[in-house]
Amino acid sequence: MRSILLATFLLAGCNFATVESNVQTPDAQETPEALAPSARGVRVGEGGPGFAACQSQARVDGPQAGAGAVPMLDAPFDGAAMVVALPQGAALRVCTRTIDQRWLGVVVPREGVDCGVDARLDRPRTYAGPCASGWIAANAVRLTG
Repeated sequence: MRSILLATFLLAGCNFATVESNVQTPDAQETPEALAPSARGVRVGEGGPGFAACQSQARVDGPQAGAGAVPMLDAPFDGAAMVVALPQGAALRVCTRTIDQRWLGVVVPREGVDCGVDARLDRPRTYAGPCASGWIAANAVRLTG
């Protein structure tokens, strides 16, 4: 009897009424900028404090042998803005990747410049170093170490 009474009180406290929202979602044609991909910084230090900020080395190796330059974008989307066109064989440091593994967040080392990607970081953060960073399609990269 007690359990039936308790269940009755619990159900009485539930409100099954439908809540209507007066928030209107804009039409895609009204706000095309809302649908455009925005720049997304490359995260470094995702391996934790026991590892370098960017753990892998790679080279640009386009999807087809002999292909021209490969674009490095400011976000992991096909429609994102190009940061720089990387030539075949360009060295990269791979710092992160998208969940679907299609895009790699990379830093492009420069001769004589410490990009800061070998440092061990106490927590992950967005790369803000002196070297160029961005996103490159994973099928345009060959990991080297």
